[in-house]
Amino acid sequence: MSHLIKMNEDFITEIEIKNFKCFEDFKANGFKRVNLIVGKNNVGKTALMEACWIYERNKNSAHKIEAFVNMVNTMTLIKEFRYLLNYDHHDLHVAFSLLKKFNRLLIKSNNKSVKLNIETNNLDVRVSINDFEIDTSLTNYHLFAEMLSDKKNFSKNFIASCKIDNDLMISLYDQNRKKDRLNQYIREFYRDILEFEIINNLPKVFLASRQQFEDIADTRHGLKRYVAIISAILVCQESCLFLDEIENGIHYTQLDRLWQIILTLSEELNCQFFATTHSKECCLESFYNVSKKITYKNVSILKMTRLKSGKIYSSVYDYELLENRLEQNHEVRGW
Repeated sequence: MSHLIKMNEDFITEIEIKNFKCFEDFKANGFKRVNLIVGKNNVGKTALMEACWIYERNKNSAHKIEAFVNMVNTMTLIKEFRYLLNYDHHDLHVAFSLLKKFNRLLIKSNNKSVKLNIETNNLDVRVSINDFEIDTSLTNYHLFAEMLSDKKNFSKNFIASCKIDNDLMISLYDQNRKKDRLNQYIREFYRDILEFEIINNLPKVFLASRQQFEDIADTRHGLKRYVAIISAILVCQESCLFLDEIENGIHYTQLDRLWQIILTLSEELNCQFFATTHSKECCLESFYNVSKKITYKNVSILKMTRLKSGKIYSSVYDYELLENRLEQNHEVRGW
């Protein structure tokens, strides 16, 4: 396998997180192109990936309007606050109440940082995002309206652990410029499928055996999630992709094939990939075995552990260290 493409200089190789969910002061380094985050339940795997995603979405905000819109849209897509998508974010009070939950947020990687600070003094509220001070006295919010309304574009590089909705499938399909490649991978997944298409705002697949399109949700072995993951990789060229609980909805017989596609496309498209897992098979047997089979070494496993003090500790295994531990049957799972 060719490894001539260098990692983008903006890719995350290290992370420092302060005041975000379970992280008061957390650091990790040693990330590669493809990164798998493991550990026991409720140790902060999803929170770590969300923090990396917040950094990725907000690190290049060039002015205060963009900084505010990016931050609000990112926060509304985080698991605990997804219900706020149903609110009218043109209301400043809703937006600020959301941001208050992340006051004094700091996420740093390489030479860039994402910062959020909120100060209240009687009726005055001072908000600064990435050192841009936001005018909280604004009553006319039309400057933000158009950018805030386009939330779906902000979710293209984060695939949550929950059920894949049709809006996400449509958004990914519309942005995909490699539809023939997507269909190739789908046919390898299930030979009876000849084509994937959006018809009347519904994701459909054409079945050779029935000579007709049918709803993708009616097919087997987690095809909908499989298609969403591959579509997202094809869309996220020169960018990062975050996938929570990669094995969710994917039949175990398809894990090796999925990892091979991820490793191959992440290199070809220069995409950095982060995933969490609760599955030992996904982590050890599939991820490691596929990496070894195709001689792909630009990978890491980040193991997260909660110490007795409550502090969260991380250790990162690159390919060589991972190989050494596994071949000697040493524990790296974190479970």
